[in-house]
Amino acid sequence: MTAQEILQTVATMPCEDWMKIQSGIAEMVSARFSEGETAAIHDALAEAESGLARGEGYSSEDMRRHFGLQ
Repeated sequence: MTAQEILQTVATMPCEDWMKIQSGIAEMVSARFSEGETAAIHDALAEAESGLARGEGYSSEDMRRHFGLQ
């Protein structure tokens, strides 16, 4: 599978599937963090999933601002 094919597949995924993938990636990365850092990641993911379940959506700019990345 080429990189372009992977990008096309991801672009057509239902939002719920993408959230599961992001959660799995966060789990792998968070294994390298302290307990406090891991808890913060879990809280952020739970907050995002909650908002999605309520039908709330955020722009990438809003997400960066919310998580202090801007």
